[in-house]
Order: sequence, then structure tokens, then C-alpha cells
Amino acid sequence: MIDHIVDKEIFREVLETGIFARSEHFALHKLKSGEGENQRNLKVGVVVPKRWAKRAVTRNAIKRQIYIVAAELAYKHQLEKHVVRLSRAFDKKIFLSPTSKDFKKAIKKEILFLYGSTGVTNAF
Repeated sequence: MIDHIVDKEIFREVLETGIFARSEHFALHKLKSGEGENQRNLKVGVVVPKRWAKRAVTRNAIKRQIYIVAAELAYKHQLEKHVVRLSRAFDKKIFLSPTSKDFKKAIKKEILFLYGSTGVTNAF
């Protein structure tokens, strides 16, 4: 189970930690929760700027896939806060529709790569 990060201060705090892992289109920022915090679930925030995903349907599809993957892997990261940030646009010539299976698979593959990473890498 995951909780969404909605507080701007928490977003800022996690983003200031620097990039934990990077893929072709995404960056993962990660922060372990402090001992005084009463947190049981993984807290996930997603940043999908209009600069990289112009249409709302595309931004929502990306966010949805990120939250799905994070929920699947939440048991491994229970006492952490993560922010996944889109850092580059997807090629519209390759992915014609944000609701296509290929687009969803590509996002899921990259997010799984981020969560499987042990550090910063530029594998793509």
C-alpha cells in the first residue's frame, strides 16, 4: 500500500536529496523516513511537467503507471519517501497514444528499472 505525497515541503525535502536512480525518461529521488515519523506505507510523489508531457491525458497515464508499479513494490520500501520525476519527453512518433499498451509497457519497464537500480546510472 502506498500514500501519495501532497505536501510541498515533503516534495521539496525529497527532491533536495538528489537523484538516486535515472532512466531514459525518469529520475527517482529517495529519502528514508526519520525515526520520529509515524509512517507505515511507502510515500510516493510524481512530478510530470507540462514541458515534457503537453496533454493532460498523457500526464495522467504516466502518473497512473508510476503509482501502479510503486504499489506493487511498496512492501520493499515501506519506510521511505520517493519522488519520481519525468525528465524527458517520450517520442510522439513512437508512442502515438498515451493509452496504448506499448506506452504503458515502456513506462512500467523504466519504473521497474529505477526501483531495481542500486544507484545513479545512465543505462539508456
